[in-house]
This record gives sequence, C-alpha cells and structure tokens, in this order.
Amino acid sequence: MSFTEEKTNRKLPKYLQIIDYIKEKIGNGEWPIGSKIPSQRTLAKDFHVNRSTVITALEELMADGLIEGRMGKGTVVINNTWTLLAKNSAPNWEKYVTSGIQQPSRRIVQEINKSESNSNLIQLSKGELSNEIFPLSAMKEIMGKVSQNIEAFGYEEPKGYLPLREALSVYLKTIGIQASPSSILIVSGALQALQLISMGLLQRGSTVFLDQPSYLYSLHVFQSAGMNLTGLPMDKEGLLPNHIHLTKGERGRAILYTNPCFHNPTGI
Repeated sequence: MSFTEEKTNRKLPKYLQIIDYIKEKIGNGEWPIGSKIPSQRTLAKDFHVNRSTVITALEELMADGLIEGRMGKGTVVINNTWTLLAKNSAPNWEKYVTSGIQQPSRRIVQEINKSESNSNLIQLSKGELSNEIFPLSAMKEIMGKVSQNIEAFGYEEPKGYLPLREALSVYLKTIGIQASPSSILIVSGALQALQLISMGLLQRGSTVFLDQPSYLYSLHVFQSAGMNLTGLPMDKEGLLPNHIHLTKGERGRAILYTNPCFHNPTGI
C-alpha cells in the first residue's frame, strides 16, 4: 500500500499531511526508534509533491526532536510522540536487537527479503521452481491420499516421526551412510539443522569455511551463533578445497559448509 492510499486529511496542506503521516507511523510503533524513514524522493513521489515540500515537513519534525539526519544512514527516528508527552525514555529496540543472541540481518539481506514479494522481479534468491514446471497435479494427488490417513494432531516424538526416520535410514544405506533410525533427527528445515550444529557442536568463535558466494540465509545463522566465516573460491566444478588452510587455533574448531549439488546461488 502506498502512502497516498492510506487515510490522510486531504484538507491540510501537503507538508502537514506528510508530518501527520510520519507522526502516526512513529506513534503507533511501525517506525520505532532507530529505524530509517523513507527517502525524500520516495515521500515526494508518493505524496505527489516537490522535494522542497518534503524537506519543509522533515525540518519541522527535526525541530520537534522526532527525527534526525545521519551521515550515511539517511533520516532516522530518534524519538516518539509518547516520549515527548511523558518525558520518559522509550525502549530503543535497535539496541535490544543488536545485543540479542539472534543478530539482525545485514542491510543487503533485508533489501533482498523486501524484494521477494515483488511480482515484477524474477526471484533468484529463493531457488524455487517456476510455477509452470511445478508438479501441481502430482502434488494434489499425493496430498489427497495422505489426507485420508490424518490422525489427531499432537506433539510428535522428540526425534521425529518414526516411520519417516526408518525410511530415511533405509535410503541412506543406498548411498553408503549407515544411520539407524534412533540416530536420525527430523528438523523443520535446513536452517534449523545448521542452527543446532552451530549452537550445539561448535564453540563461539569457531571457523566456518564456506563457498564464496554461499547460500544467503545460512550466513545469518552462523553469524548469530558467533562463528567466523571464511569464504573459499570456486571454479566451474565447485569449491576449491586446496584453499582450506587451518591455523593452530582452528584445529578441532572448524567445519566446512558447502552446497556440492545444484549450488545456491550459482547453480554449479
């Protein structure tokens, strides 16, 4: 939804409409302290005004102590209307997020996530099949058969559905991996598995060797777990293992994370 589609008092001068809009966003918590507000160009486009009108509105908000221009960061929220009225300090959510165990995504990752909902772009970051080649008919048939066997929902066994673990154990034997059902843990996805490895098997400060470039969303898991990331070059066949060099301190504290088949994002 664009700014102009949201409710505004059209009887007010444009610069006051912009001020009210920004105050509302700050006041209801959509734009918390530390967040970056839209650029002057974006505001001018969405309110159909010249940038000089936007600048006038921003200058008043700066005078009120709500926003501040910062070198290299644009204009950010430094206060909110409740704080101005109550004279108390509001929570600095940016500080809490950056000091937590789960670190915020890097700016470029946030931009990629934001763009994933843009239907005008071809999404290469997800590695998903095109809708035209997805086996919808087969999936509908399979899900229809599975639905006939649904039982009451509840908590599953801690290691996951036993018949699934048994089937995986049989399959792994066909590729030379001996893993009993009791040694298999079903996870919700690859990222949960990476998180369990990072938090349960590695110490903070351990080294993770990985492809350069590597799968975007795995990097965030390792960074939040306090791992040191070391990129390894690739050629048309994949990762070049002769570039792995362990220091004395890394021995026993390093792992290799790679996508050897259908590499994301290069496709190697």
